[in-house]
Amino acid sequence: MIGKYVYSLNGSEYTGHFETREAAESAGLVAARRSDLLPESIYVGRAVAPDTMASGHARAVLAHMTARAREQSADGSFTYLADVPKAQIEELDKSLETTILGWLAKHELLPTFFRVESISEHAVPIPPENRQRPVEKEVYDLGVAETVNGN
Repeated sequence: MIGKYVYSLNGSEYTGHFETREAAESAGLVAARRSDLLPESIYVGRAVAPDTMASGHARAVLAHMTARAREQSADGSFTYLADVPKAQIEELDKSLETTILGWLAKHELLPTFFRVESISEHAVPIPPENRQRPVEKEVYDLGVAETVNGN
C-alpha cells in the first residue's frame, strides 16, 4: 500500500494514502470544506492490505498431483505422495506462495482494494461564514381574546 491511513466524508467510501492519522485527518477536513454538502464529521482509519490468498495451496497441489497419477497408472499410484512430512508440505507452501506473489506482481494483479480498521470520527468545524444566525422567535398576531364576564 502507498500509505497507511485513509479518510472518508461519509463513513463508507475511503480515499487517500497518508503516512499518519493526522495527515489523513487534515486532508479530510480540506475535502470536507470543499464539498457541496458540508459533512458534520469525517472518518479516518488505518488501511489494511487484504490477504492475497497466495498461501495454503500445498496440500491441494499434492492431492491434485496424486489424482492425476492415479488416472495414468494403477500400479503403486496409491502411495505416491501419501506420506509427505508436514515440514516438507510447509516448505512447498512457502515456495508456492513466493511464486504466486511474484506472478501476481509481475502481471500487476495484486489487490488494489483494502479494508479499513481503527476508524475514528472527527467533527468538521463550521466556518464562520457558513454558520446560521440564531433563529429569532417570531411574534404572531393571533387575534383579540374575548373576555367572559368582563374579565
